[in-house]
Amino acid sequence: MALVLVVMMFSLIPKGTFGGNRESLENTVLDIERAVRFSVNESILRNAIVRISFVVTEEKTTYTIEYGPGAGLVLPEAIDESKLSLKEREAQSKVVKTLDSQFNKVDEFSDGDKVFPEGVSLAGIGSSYFSSIKSDGNIAIYFYPTGEKDNAIIFLNTEDELITLDIPPFEDTTSKEYYTFTESEKENLLDSLDELMKGKFEKWLKD
Repeated sequence: MALVLVVMMFSLIPKGTFGGNRESLENTVLDIERAVRFSVNESILRNAIVRISFVVTEEKTTYTIEYGPGAGLVLPEAIDESKLSLKEREAQSKVVKTLDSQFNKVDEFSDGDKVFPEGVSLAGIGSSYFSSIKSDGNIAIYFYPTGEKDNAIIFLNTEDELITLDIPPFEDTTSKEYYTFTESEKENLLDSLDELMKGKFEKWLKD
Protein backbone atom coordinates (compact mmCIF):
# COMPACT_ATOMS: atom_id res chain seq x y z
CA MET A 1 0.00 0.00 0.00
CA ALA A 2 2.83 2.41 0.90
CA LEU A 3 4.54 1.69 -2.43
CA VAL A 4 1.33 2.41 -4.31
CA LEU A 5 0.99 5.77 -2.53
CA VAL A 6 4.58 6.71 -3.39
CA VAL A 7 4.00 5.88 -7.07
CA MET A 8 0.80 7.94 -7.06
CA MET A 9 2.59 10.92 -5.53
CA PHE A 10 5.34 10.88 -8.16
CA SER A 11 2.77 10.58 -10.94
CA LEU A 12 1.18 13.82 -9.74
CA ILE A 13 4.44 15.79 -9.99
CA PRO A 14 4.37 17.83 -13.24
CA LYS A 15 6.97 16.81 -15.77
CA GLY A 16 8.65 20.09 -16.61
CA THR A 17 12.10 21.48 -17.19
CA PHE A 18 13.38 20.25 -13.85
CA GLY A 19 12.87 16.68 -15.03
CA GLY A 20 13.41 15.44 -18.55
CA ASN A 21 13.26 18.88 -20.16
CA ARG A 22 16.04 20.28 -17.96
CA GLU A 23 18.25 17.33 -18.86
CA SER A 24 17.46 17.76 -22.56
CA LEU A 25 18.16 21.48 -22.33
CA GLU A 26 21.53 20.95 -20.64
CA ASN A 27 22.52 18.24 -23.12
CA THR A 28 21.60 20.52 -26.03
CA VAL A 29 23.75 23.32 -24.62
CA LEU A 30 26.67 20.91 -24.11
CA ASP A 31 26.33 19.73 -27.71
CA ILE A 32 26.41 23.32 -29.01
CA GLU A 33 29.45 24.11 -26.85
CA ARG A 34 31.22 21.07 -28.32
CA ALA A 35 30.22 22.23 -31.81
CA VAL A 36 31.74 25.65 -31.08
CA ARG A 37 35.06 24.16 -29.94
CA PHE A 38 35.10 21.80 -32.91
CA SER A 39 34.39 24.65 -35.35
CA VAL A 40 37.23 26.77 -33.95
CA ASN A 41 39.71 23.93 -34.45
CA GLU A 42 38.28 22.94 -37.83
CA SER A 43 38.61 26.47 -39.18
CA ILE A 44 42.27 26.67 -38.13
CA LEU A 45 43.11 23.19 -39.47
CA ARG A 46 41.41 23.80 -42.82
CA ASN A 47 42.55 27.43 -43.05
CA ALA A 48 38.98 28.18 -44.08
CA ILE A 49 35.88 29.88 -42.75
CA VAL A 50 33.67 27.40 -40.89
CA ARG A 51 30.13 27.93 -39.68
CA ILE A 52 27.52 26.35 -37.46
CA SER A 53 24.39 26.57 -39.57
CA PHE A 54 21.06 26.42 -37.70
CA VAL A 55 17.77 25.82 -39.51
CA VAL A 56 14.72 26.82 -37.45
CA THR A 57 11.23 25.82 -38.58
CA GLU A 58 7.90 25.42 -36.80
CA GLU A 59 8.41 21.65 -36.72
CA LYS A 60 12.02 21.39 -35.51
CA THR A 61 15.45 22.96 -35.15
CA THR A 62 18.54 21.36 -36.68
CA TYR A 63 22.16 22.40 -37.09
CA THR A 64 25.26 21.28 -38.91
CA ILE A 65 28.91 22.33 -39.20
CA GLU A 66 30.09 23.41 -42.65
CA TYR A 67 33.37 24.63 -44.14
CA GLY A 68 33.96 27.17 -46.90
CA PRO A 69 36.46 27.15 -49.80
CA GLY A 70 39.26 29.01 -48.02
CA ALA A 71 40.36 31.87 -45.83
CA GLY A 72 39.87 34.34 -48.68
CA LEU A 73 36.09 33.95 -48.74
CA VAL A 74 34.38 37.32 -48.24
CA LEU A 75 31.06 37.13 -46.43
CA PRO A 76 28.30 39.37 -47.82
CA GLU A 77 26.83 42.08 -45.63
CA ALA A 78 24.00 40.81 -43.41
CA ILE A 79 20.76 42.59 -44.32
CA ASP A 80 17.40 42.86 -42.53
CA GLU A 81 15.15 41.39 -45.22
CA SER A 82 11.98 42.63 -43.53
CA LYS A 83 12.88 46.14 -44.75
CA LEU A 84 13.48 45.11 -48.36
CA SER A 85 11.15 45.32 -51.32
CA LEU A 86 10.13 42.14 -53.15
CA LYS A 87 12.73 42.76 -55.86
CA GLU A 88 15.43 43.43 -53.26
CA ARG A 89 14.49 40.24 -51.42
CA GLU A 90 14.86 38.22 -54.59
CA ALA A 91 18.29 39.71 -55.19
CA GLN A 92 19.30 39.03 -51.57
CA SER A 93 18.05 35.45 -51.87
CA LYS A 94 20.43 34.90 -54.80
CA VAL A 95 23.32 36.29 -52.73
CA VAL A 96 22.51 33.88 -49.89
CA LYS A 97 22.19 30.91 -52.24
CA THR A 98 25.56 31.73 -53.82
CA LEU A 99 27.14 31.88 -50.35
CA ASP A 100 25.50 28.62 -49.22
CA SER A 101 26.71 26.82 -52.37
CA GLN A 102 30.30 27.44 -51.27
CA PHE A 103 29.91 25.56 -47.97
CA ASN A 104 30.05 21.81 -47.44
CA LYS A 105 29.24 19.71 -44.40
CA VAL A 106 32.16 18.34 -42.44
CA ASP A 107 32.44 14.55 -42.43
CA GLU A 108 30.97 14.22 -38.94
CA PHE A 109 27.68 15.69 -40.22
CA SER A 110 27.63 14.07 -43.66
CA ASP A 111 25.07 11.47 -42.55
CA GLY A 112 22.63 13.95 -41.07
CA ASP A 113 22.14 17.16 -39.14
CA LYS A 114 21.96 17.42 -35.36
CA VAL A 115 18.32 17.71 -34.23
CA PHE A 116 17.10 19.54 -31.13
CA PRO A 117 15.28 17.17 -28.75
CA GLU A 118 11.55 17.45 -28.16
CA GLY A 119 10.74 20.13 -25.59
CA VAL A 120 13.79 22.28 -26.39
CA SER A 121 13.52 25.25 -28.78
CA LEU A 122 15.95 27.72 -30.27
CA ALA A 123 14.30 31.00 -29.36
CA GLY A 124 16.81 33.16 -31.23
CA ILE A 125 20.43 34.07 -31.97
CA GLY A 126 22.12 37.45 -31.78
CA SER A 127 25.50 37.89 -33.43
CA SER A 128 28.13 40.42 -34.43
CA TYR A 129 27.38 39.39 -38.03
CA PHE A 130 23.76 40.62 -37.85
CA SER A 131 22.49 43.47 -35.73
CA SER A 132 19.23 42.01 -34.39
CA ILE A 133 18.01 38.70 -32.99
CA LYS A 134 17.10 36.12 -35.62
CA SER A 135 14.50 33.54 -34.63
CA ASP A 136 13.66 31.52 -37.74
CA GLY A 137 14.99 30.33 -41.05
CA ASN A 138 18.71 29.81 -41.62
CA ILE A 139 21.01 31.33 -38.99
CA ALA A 140 24.79 30.91 -39.01
CA ILE A 141 27.65 31.60 -36.61
CA TYR A 142 31.01 31.98 -38.39
CA PHE A 143 34.51 30.91 -37.32
CA TYR A 144 37.75 32.17 -38.87
CA PRO A 145 41.24 30.66 -39.41
CA THR A 146 42.75 33.29 -37.10
CA GLY A 147 40.92 31.67 -34.19
CA GLU A 148 38.37 34.48 -34.06
CA LYS A 149 34.66 33.74 -34.19
CA ASP A 150 31.43 35.72 -34.38
CA ASN A 151 30.53 37.30 -31.07
CA ALA A 152 27.20 35.57 -30.50
CA ILE A 153 24.49 34.92 -27.95
CA ILE A 154 22.14 31.95 -28.31
CA PHE A 155 18.74 31.78 -26.61
CA LEU A 156 17.28 28.33 -25.94
CA ASN A 157 14.13 27.55 -24.02
CA THR A 158 11.76 24.93 -22.70
CA GLU A 159 8.26 25.59 -21.38
CA ASP A 160 9.78 26.46 -18.00
CA GLU A 161 13.20 28.01 -18.60
CA LEU A 162 15.28 30.25 -20.84
CA ILE A 163 19.03 29.81 -21.12
CA THR A 164 21.46 32.20 -22.76
CA LEU A 165 24.72 30.87 -24.17
CA ASP A 166 27.32 33.61 -24.66
CA ILE A 167 30.03 32.93 -27.25
CA PRO A 168 32.83 35.55 -27.07
CA PRO A 169 34.93 36.24 -30.20
CA PHE A 170 38.41 35.53 -28.87
CA GLU A 171 38.06 33.47 -25.67
CA ASP A 172 38.09 29.67 -25.57
CA THR A 173 35.25 29.49 -23.06
CA THR A 174 31.51 30.05 -23.26
CA SER A 175 29.19 31.19 -20.49
CA LYS A 176 25.55 30.42 -19.80
CA GLU A 177 22.79 31.85 -17.65
CA TYR A 178 19.46 30.26 -16.70
CA TYR A 179 16.18 32.11 -16.20
CA THR A 180 13.04 30.43 -14.82
CA PHE A 181 9.73 31.71 -16.17
CA THR A 182 7.12 32.95 -13.73
CA GLU A 183 3.61 31.52 -13.93
CA SER A 184 2.32 34.70 -15.58
CA GLU A 185 5.14 34.56 -18.16
CA LYS A 186 4.24 30.97 -18.98
CA GLU A 187 0.68 32.04 -19.80
CA ASN A 188 2.00 34.28 -22.61
CA LEU A 189 5.24 32.48 -23.35
CA LEU A 190 5.91 33.85 -26.82
CA ASP A 191 5.47 37.47 -25.74
CA SER A 192 7.49 36.84 -22.58
CA LEU A 193 10.30 35.24 -24.59
CA ASP A 194 10.41 38.15 -27.01
CA GLU A 195 10.58 40.71 -24.22
CA LEU A 196 13.19 38.79 -22.25
CA MET A 197 15.41 38.24 -25.28
CA LYS A 198 15.28 41.89 -26.28
CA GLY A 199 16.29 42.98 -22.78
CA LYS A 200 19.11 40.46 -22.50
CA PHE A 201 20.32 41.21 -26.03
CA GLU A 202 20.49 44.96 -25.38
CA LYS A 203 22.44 44.30 -22.18
CA TRP A 204 24.75 41.90 -24.04
CA LEU A 205 25.45 44.51 -26.72
CA LYS A 206 26.39 47.08 -24.07
CA ASP A 207 28.67 44.65 -22.24
